[in-house]
Amino acid sequence: MEPRNKAELKGRILRLLSVDARISMQDLANSLKTTKVNAYGLFNEVANEYGLRFVPEISIDKLWKWEFIKRARLRTKRGILAEAVEELPLTGFGEYLVFVKFVGKKPADEEIVKATGSSYAPQFMAKTKGEYDLVIYAVERSYEDAVRFTDTLSKNLGKYRMLAYTMRVWGSFGFFPLSNKLIEQFDIFDTYKNLLFGLNEGGRNTFTDIGKHYNQGPAQMLYAYDRLARTEILRRVTYFESKPKNSYGIIAVVKTQSEGEFENARERWFVKLTKDYEKRENECVFMCDTPSPKGLVVIADFPSKSAAGRFLSSMRSSLKGAEVNSMQMGRVLAGGLGVRDFDMRYTSQYKRLERKKMVPSMAQKMPETPIENPNAID
Repeated sequence: MEPRNKAELKGRILRLLSVDARISMQDLANSLKTTKVNAYGLFNEVANEYGLRFVPEISIDKLWKWEFIKRARLRTKRGILAEAVEELPLTGFGEYLVFVKFVGKKPADEEIVKATGSSYAPQFMAKTKGEYDLVIYAVERSYEDAVRFTDTLSKNLGKYRMLAYTMRVWGSFGFFPLSNKLIEQFDIFDTYKNLLFGLNEGGRNTFTDIGKHYNQGPAQMLYAYDRLARTEILRRVTYFESKPKNSYGIIAVVKTQSEGEFENARERWFVKLTKDYEKRENECVFMCDTPSPKGLVVIADFPSKSAAGRFLSSMRSSLKGAEVNSMQMGRVLAGGLGVRDFDMRYTSQYKRLERKKMVPSMAQKMPETPIENPNAID
């Protein structure tokens, strides 16, 4: 096998695993046009090289469905109607970005980590260079809870002067690996929660092994997987790289100045990204919409400062009607980025562009019954 061809096959494996990390060795071999034994060897080589961690990608904004269903099961129809207004605000979670600027002396990394206390909210936290010194991706029940988390952080760092900004965001691309501490807060049926715990520990583990750990059978785990996938709470099992090749991260903050101009420009920019990433590795890690100021935040990872600069230049020239500012990512203090080479055709943005006939149509895969052991080669 020529080195160039091997590199291409590895890239193909990463892209396939990004949208379906439980792909069987037979399907992987078919896609690579090789044998199952060769596919298995390449899979293990890629997994070790990039330190792949297989985890569930969960729709934060759709969790309220199963939380509400669980609570409704305990009530009569009349009770559901009577208490719906009270229950709905208590179900579900939202995504937040917290930006912190220290004025004067800055706390040590260990002090910042300790200041978050026992909160389940922070899923990712990293130092930054630029307008702010710290960024936190947090998941909370409400905006008020997110602000309380930020206030507690400020109080615990009381001997330092700091400005903190809590922003409600709506993720539109990419993901952050979620902590077990957060999953524990999901008020869903135990079988569903146990499945998510099991997938978080090893997304390619067999349903038998996952069920055994929680004293449940494989059929229960399989049913839970099917229900969560079909209701789109479990978007997919995917991966993130614990040993990524890229090491220069940025956060681009886009503020809209002309809404009509910006919306059209953003669609054209995403079409350009999709075409670019057909030929090379996807650099974008996470994108989210922001309401105030209206715009978006993009987190991306690059092999060098110059590559990041080219990306930002392209953003600024493409996104008419908006201002683009950036910060450099520094040391990660908690959690991790969901770095992966994702196939852009499986994004919500692509579906929207598809409806507008701005990109080629693609037949979306319907949820399939997942196999028991994706690693089997016999």
